[in-house]
Amino acid sequence: MYKDYLDKIYAYIDEHRDSIVSDLMDVARIESVSIDDSDIKPFGQSCRNVLDHMLAKGEKEGFKAVNHEYYVGSLTYDAGNEKRIGILAHLDVVPAGEDWTITQPYEPLIKDNLLFGRGTGDDKSGAIAGLYIMKALRDLNVPIRNNIEVLLGTNEETGMKDMEYYSRNYEAPEFTFVPDAGFPGAAGEFGRLRYELTSRKALSDDFVDAFAGSAFNIVPNKATVILKKDTSIDYKSLPEDFDICETERGIEIVSHGVTCHAAGPERGNNAIRVMTNALLKLDGLKEEDKKILTFIDNVNNDYYGSFLNIDKTDDISGQTVSSGTVLRFDEGKITLLNDCRYCVTDNGDRLEENVRKKAGEWDYDVNVVEKTYGYHLDVNGPVIRTIKKVYQDFSGNMEKEILIGKGGTYAGALPRAFATGCVYSENWGERPDYLPEGHGGAHQPDEFLNIDNYMKGIKLLAAMVLAVDEIL
Repeated sequence: MYKDYLDKIYAYIDEHRDSIVSDLMDVARIESVSIDDSDIKPFGQSCRNVLDHMLAKGEKEGFKAVNHEYYVGSLTYDAGNEKRIGILAHLDVVPAGEDWTITQPYEPLIKDNLLFGRGTGDDKSGAIAGLYIMKALRDLNVPIRNNIEVLLGTNEETGMKDMEYYSRNYEAPEFTFVPDAGFPGAAGEFGRLRYELTSRKALSDDFVDAFAGSAFNIVPNKATVILKKDTSIDYKSLPEDFDICETERGIEIVSHGVTCHAAGPERGNNAIRVMTNALLKLDGLKEEDKKILTFIDNVNNDYYGSFLNIDKTDDISGQTVSSGTVLRFDEGKITLLNDCRYCVTDNGDRLEENVRKKAGEWDYDVNVVEKTYGYHLDVNGPVIRTIKKVYQDFSGNMEKEILIGKGGTYAGALPRAFATGCVYSENWGERPDYLPEGHGGAHQPDEFLNIDNYMKGIKLLAAMVLAVDEIL
């Protein structure tokens, strides 16, 4: 029985706490933003650097290290079995963003038992957790029925082309844990529709520039509009919480919101909508500009895509969410990038059709960047029931269910994959009082990981891996 080995594994993780944290800090120092159109294929030199680092680390620890053409890396504990259980994490991160207050994004720092730094929580911690689970199983001679393989992706945040490549060219494990969510885990994922809305007509020459956001999956906390110096728009009547200054380019106006992950936009405040909502109330705004900005404002009017007729709720997964996350300006034309995660009983083709129809009515073009379809696993099947029982035994929580995730993890990109956590917390979302609102979480400034909760999470993930190994 796998339970006979849990105490030894838990003790092993505790004994290696300092090494685990040190190794996570090392990998968090590498700025690994995935760049799809980089001249250095497939996703830029920084993603090559982080993969090289992890493969070298794993090989030094005695595991088989394979570089799958810099799309994906793998570290394998070959226990002489035919089948594999995967632990799949991503090494790429979202852009650092602004307004960090504790440390610089790629200078990880420990304060009050919290490890700050970009990628510490999302998702380099998952890679290090997988490595140390393999080390514990090997060093303690725990009998296992499947080989264990840590898979390391490099393009999760910007499209998962790494998994597309891997799936085409390599065989997936028999079952894969994706430690990039919360415990107990997600028995499926929402579908995703990512698209660009571009105005067919340009804004008037009152507008010199407009921009906000840095990635599809981050609700922005700042939006900027630059008006020409002699504009007739009454910008001086904007609320006091707007920053206004005169620059060489014109009158720069900055709105502020609260950043958050696009999977949970209700936890933030979209600075793009703050900006458009305020501009539309100003005297002097030309009618053609008003129409262009009203469409953008309507798109962001709620978090569910109601204006675009893409909102829906079902009993299996819950409610669709949608946000305009990146604003661009090119020769006067506005482009808004949108991230929609839709419930599993809906259909991405229906959503695309409705978006195109509504956009066309407002003189906007649509470019679909990504469309994936939702899925859900059998929550009454033996594997999910086993995972749930492990969680209940570990936590004592008999109420928490395995739901459908909105996070858009790798679990939707491989067959037989299950999104779960590597950080265990009974009070998810807690942050220290000295962090401003909108700081500390995944994709936010001052991203952090609670080290105690991380150790607990590695233990729980290890128990899940062993329990599933026993029944496969």
